[in-house]
Amino acid sequence: MSEPLEIIVERDNIERLVTVGGDAATVGRGADCEIRIEDPHASRRHCRIERLGQEAFVVDLDSANGTWVSGERVRRRPIGRGDVIRVGSTLLRVAGGIGSRLAAVESTRTQELSRERDMLQTLLGVLRGLNGADAVERAAELLIDAAVSLTRAERGFVFLVQDGEIGLALGRNFAREAVPAPERKLSQTLLRRALDSAGPLLLADAARDGEFAGVASISDLGLRSLLAVPLRHQGEVIGLLLVDHRLAVGAFREEEVELLAGLAAAAGTALGAARDRATLARLKRRNARLQRQLGRRVKAEAEALTRLRTVDAVRYGEVVGASPAMQELFDRMERVMESDVPILLQGESGTGKELVARALHFGGPRAGRPFVVENCGALPDTLLESELFGHVKGAFTGAVRARPGRFEEADGGTLFLDEVGEMSPAMQQRLLRVLQEGEVRRLGSDRVRHVDVRLIAATNQDLHQAVEDGRFREDLYYRLKVVLLELPPLRRREGDVRLLAEHFLSLEAAEQGRPRRELTPEALAVLERCSWPGNVRQLRNEMRRLTLLDEGPIRAEELSAELRRSAAEPAADAEAGTLPERVQALEVGAIRAALAESGGNRSQAARRLGITRFSLLRKIEKYGLGEPEEREG
Repeated sequence: MSEPLEIIVERDNIERLVTVGGDAATVGRGADCEIRIEDPHASRRHCRIERLGQEAFVVDLDSANGTWVSGERVRRRPIGRGDVIRVGSTLLRVAGGIGSRLAAVESTRTQELSRERDMLQTLLGVLRGLNGADAVERAAELLIDAAVSLTRAERGFVFLVQDGEIGLALGRNFAREAVPAPERKLSQTLLRRALDSAGPLLLADAARDGEFAGVASISDLGLRSLLAVPLRHQGEVIGLLLVDHRLAVGAFREEEVELLAGLAAAAGTALGAARDRATLARLKRRNARLQRQLGRRVKAEAEALTRLRTVDAVRYGEVVGASPAMQELFDRMERVMESDVPILLQGESGTGKELVARALHFGGPRAGRPFVVENCGALPDTLLESELFGHVKGAFTGAVRARPGRFEEADGGTLFLDEVGEMSPAMQQRLLRVLQEGEVRRLGSDRVRHVDVRLIAATNQDLHQAVEDGRFREDLYYRLKVVLLELPPLRRREGDVRLLAEHFLSLEAAEQGRPRRELTPEALAVLERCSWPGNVRQLRNEMRRLTLLDEGPIRAEELSAELRRSAAEPAADAEAGTLPERVQALEVGAIRAALAESGGNRSQAARRLGITRFSLLRKIEKYGLGEPEEREG
């Protein structure tokens, strides 16, 4: 008959003894577990403690947050009497039932030697890692993981000081997951006290410590055990290494103080050197950026001086133009190219908002990272939420596997949200929360993920008017419109019609493998008299059609009937009415023309306009151009 397993379970500084018969005990939140724990960080069936012959093991059952022994995440590991198993914020120690079955090698002294060996390996590993780390952030992460492992803390933090202020703040928990917004997880009073201290700061219970008793922020944050040591480089305090435990009082002893102080002394030099390298690299990048800007300006001025009758294209990526309106846009793009501020692109449909967004991304410091596009007007709310934020398996019908959202895909890069003005109020609220917190949560999941994304939004609406009309949230509007770039319509880009037409004829000839066609003076005159309700997109489609259908010079009669009618009509007053009225008039005209050319087929009309069929149906309903869904053959 097996001797019963005796397990001491400790959480919130409260211990209880659990006795389990048999050779295995399952640990978790489930009602069927032999050792049931009420821990929100534990899985329903988290791990299993089992005996096999003369040995005992702990086995992780694919838990979400992992099973930890001696600060190390394990899948299956031998254990002995006195070993501490961490499940979420709960500690389990084997007190009886396996002692008589273990070999003498698992005596208390051997366990202590094993712990000391693990600590030594951790120290050596972090020192090697620190010396090889080029980035300050990576060096800080290695240091935090080592500090948490050595002290068995719940969380660890590194705060680096620059010009008297905290310039870098990183936090990680015992599961080696990032702690979002670490500067808001600790009291500023306590942080300043720790930074000003000449030596280590040890608090057994921060909320009741005489120096900090009554500090509201400490009480509100639930801070208990805390240990902080300064980081020094060349005799200067450059930051702070801090570990804490919110679930236990007196979690750290003098042994941990000496250990953490020694680790900080060795790591301070490596962190300081990494910081200096990062500063030097940043200065080099800034110098290179200034040189590129100067080179671009010199080149632009040289081209302007040599431009005679034929104006050459000035380009940003695929954005082409030489008119004063485009020169002004390029100048504003130049000023925000290297920054990470959110940008709102506002302009009529077809003015090239996505091309401008691409130019901003690939011309800036995030060029090597993802550029992700999502059209907010092409999907209903339920699908748009899943597209933006992702979902877990089983979150809704059809979710057969987990999928990251656009925010996660764009992490480190740029996310371009087109037709952002088409979002419903509910989606506006969800987007605002993500922009405020810098965190996303997949549908059906409680796990929060931190993302670093530069946001560029675009709209063909007057969002300011939409705010005043109550159709768009004012707080979201100002979050998106840190910088506003207005894209001019083609009718206001003097001289660019010819420039763009020649450019598109060259592109289409190369893409289609056909001879390049030339515009006759009569055809060019028609193009320059058009009002272009579809803007650059309409011009591109016209050049594609002309290249595909024939060869030789392009005659005026080959141009589409819509263009010839537009050129024959008296010029409309482009500045009449408010911006929403002008946008509506242009959209209505473009939609009617596309429907007429496609014989009323809405799918073909949507392709002509360069939008989805779903977006076209919404606009038809919005402007009252027909029934919401007419039957097509």
